[in-house]
Amino acid sequence: MKCGFYESEITPPLGCNMKGYFRTRLAEGVIEKLYVKAVAVEMDGVCGIVVSVEAEFMPQIVHDVAVERIAAYTGIPSDRVLINATHTHTGGGLGDIHDKSGADSLVYTPDEAYNDVLSRLVGDCGILAYHRLQPASAKMAKTDVHGISFIRNYVMKDGRILMNPGWQNPDVVEPFGTLDPELGVLFFCDEQGNPIGAMVNYALHHDCVSSWPPCTMYCSDYSGVMAKELKKTYGENFVTVFVNGCCGNINHFDISRTFDDFFADPPYIRIGQRLADEVRNLYEKAEPLAPTGVGGKKEIIYIERRQLSPEEVQEYKDLIKKYPERTGAEGSVHDPNGEGYKRRRAEAILDFHELPPELPMVVQALKLGNCMMFAVSGEVYSEFGIYMKEHSPLGFSMVSEMANGGNENYIPTRQAFGTDLYEAQISSSSLIPDAGYIMAEHAIKLAEDLCK
Repeated sequence: MKCGFYESEITPPLGCNMKGYFRTRLAEGVIEKLYVKAVAVEMDGVCGIVVSVEAEFMPQIVHDVAVERIAAYTGIPSDRVLINATHTHTGGGLGDIHDKSGADSLVYTPDEAYNDVLSRLVGDCGILAYHRLQPASAKMAKTDVHGISFIRNYVMKDGRILMNPGWQNPDVVEPFGTLDPELGVLFFCDEQGNPIGAMVNYALHHDCVSSWPPCTMYCSDYSGVMAKELKKTYGENFVTVFVNGCCGNINHFDISRTFDDFFADPPYIRIGQRLADEVRNLYEKAEPLAPTGVGGKKEIIYIERRQLSPEEVQEYKDLIKKYPERTGAEGSVHDPNGEGYKRRRAEAILDFHELPPELPMVVQALKLGNCMMFAVSGEVYSEFGIYMKEHSPLGFSMVSEMANGGNENYIPTRQAFGTDLYEAQISSSSLIPDAGYIMAEHAIKLAEDLCK
């Protein structure tokens, strides 16, 4: 077996528009630099590459340019290249400038120049990791980490399901959903047994920097802090490739605490340091990765999008007539049926109504020895990540969301539809309620095919 790592800075210029909230945010500074990081793993002459981009999402245009570049320089096909975004809400500038279908499209404009450079840097990072292949060994370990990630939706005493219902709210009954607390790590060492890098998988929204108003400075969030902490232990050349798990319904808010107590120290620093400690603790417990070959399958599947009734279409048109000016700040996610919230999203929803009846989502399985990596598009509920790992043909598995392009959607469980949850509203969730189940089953089928 051989492996190689590489990392490159991708911090955008100041003034780029930062994606992640329903308001315009122009970057004014830098808290932590942003990076793209890659690991290449080769067994018996067959190589796979995993690239992690510290960005809010992975646009199709960035993925396509990057994989074409990697194939041209290395011969490695897209099937064996996994490109995911960490989903940091303090990145910025990327996306398809022609795409007007997103819910926040009226307050967010991508930067074409940054897109062009980023696409090439993402591809080059994979290429340069490949160029650094060296004889290596790998070992894997996993553990559950509690106390830093939480289901963000809750059942209330009055029967409603609310997202982030408030600190120490006495009306909370229980979480609405299943937490995935699993931390998975693949460690890689050189021929002398010295650690040279790791791939780390954990499911938690990268939205731990901003309070209110939202932060206007670039930051890699908790995974960037974790990576810096691990360099202190294993050396400055140690590269941590973070793979964010399915966390569409998971964030860092522990609502059992008070606001002042929770924010007594910056959450992204606290979480990053905790994860670094957990990764270090796993190093001695890790078991060898079996060098049983590398293989990959990546497919675009088209899933039916949700439909608006003629009455709903007319309702949104009427709201635009009633309130011609739209600032992006009206309404609340806790009142999705209110006029303010509906008007805030009306134009994006009407754009969504004009989209094709089926939308592209990307599903991938990447086998690295006896570790299986699943990758899916969109912001996916944790239940689907758990399902893929539980039904994997291999005992050690990792799951990545926001991967390989595809349509940018929330992918909730069926139970979330029919509630007032933000993630289940058009156009936050553009696909039919069966979408997550279709994607998960398809990913498992690809993985099974790789193991035959």
